[in-house]
Amino acid sequence: MDESTLSDGAGSTVSTVPEQNNAITMDDSRPLLAFFIPDLSVGGAEQVAITIANGLVTRGYDIDLLLSRASGELRSELSEQVSIVELPPSKTPVVGVAAHLPFLAAYLNRQKPAALFPHLEHPSIVSLAINRFLDADTTVIPTQHSAFGHDVEATPKDQIVRRIVPRLYPASDQIVSVSEGVADSLVDRTPVDRSDISVLHNPVDVEQIRDRARQPVEHEWVENDDRDVVLFVGRHARQKNLDGWVRAFEKVVNRNANARAIIAGKGPCRAQVQATVERLGLSDVVSLPGFVDNPYRYMTKSDVFLLSSRYEGLPTVLIECLAVGCPIVSTDCPSGPREILSDGEHGTLVPIDDTNGLANAVCDTLADPPDPDRLRSRADDFSPKPVFDEYERFLEKHVFTA
Repeated sequence: MDESTLSDGAGSTVSTVPEQNNAITMDDSRPLLAFFIPDLSVGGAEQVAITIANGLVTRGYDIDLLLSRASGELRSELSEQVSIVELPPSKTPVVGVAAHLPFLAAYLNRQKPAALFPHLEHPSIVSLAINRFLDADTTVIPTQHSAFGHDVEATPKDQIVRRIVPRLYPASDQIVSVSEGVADSLVDRTPVDRSDISVLHNPVDVEQIRDRARQPVEHEWVENDDRDVVLFVGRHARQKNLDGWVRAFEKVVNRNANARAIIAGKGPCRAQVQATVERLGLSDVVSLPGFVDNPYRYMTKSDVFLLSSRYEGLPTVLIECLAVGCPIVSTDCPSGPREILSDGEHGTLVPIDDTNGLANAVCDTLADPPDPDRLRSRADDFSPKPVFDEYERFLEKHVFTA
């Protein structure tokens, strides 16, 4: 069966993986790297995978992005130079990405990328299983995005994956961790040796964020200088503890009648968040606009960004806020906020589930905001050039000399 290639309307090439061998022509002088993630829906791991793929393709690498579904709100952010390879749809949805195992093995044996970088634990264990059980000799380097073992909303399938990770992760050629805290969690909860983990921070295009932040915001509170806007942007999931976020904001608005909240994004807990807002009688002071395609214009106009997460990895949203000088209050959760905020030097850290502490920190920040230039300077540490320089040093050490 021949491989089919089609245009998705956004400029990039989308290829479907054939069941039989059929090589794709490529420039042999350029190293091929493959990335694997289920889809391009809104999420931190998805955004990071796109940013890394886009950045490395501009540095002369051929990049294949393997997807279970070539769809999602972030699709438009992918560079036209990145080739999408869509794996055949599963006939047994409950199996998830594991159903792609034979097709992924065929792709690796045919294309022979210098390395495969699976993002998220489900794609990672499938990729490692190929090397272990199907003799596909390729360098597999999982990227771990969140602190391992802290998932408070694991499905039965997630729980199975969580039990498999300690068995397969030690077979990795190397593991990329997005923060020191994430690396520590793997060492503490799996047999992986610390020497087999490399910490590579997420690259954030701070200049592009600042440019997009200049666009106008069509929201009456954001454009009203008399309002003190407290912002959240992200997935509405239990991990983010948005019920606690809303309860903390209730305490803020009781002390500051000019305070208004914007909770942007979507996710499985959206209806629950809306119900909490209505139950507490906050519908007039809390806005839930859903997914916003340019959150940076909200960040630059907001007075405080509040993160109430129970766990993270390296929350890119905090770096994005720093890039535009937006003050931050965050839980001191495992892991990432303390690392990004320099132990509280560039934002206020509050214990997990401390709604009074979050409210007090927000009120204090509204009353005495930090110097925005100092926040912007910290964001520059995560800008693409230094991060991609580190990525290239990593590739030279662990991929091209392997």
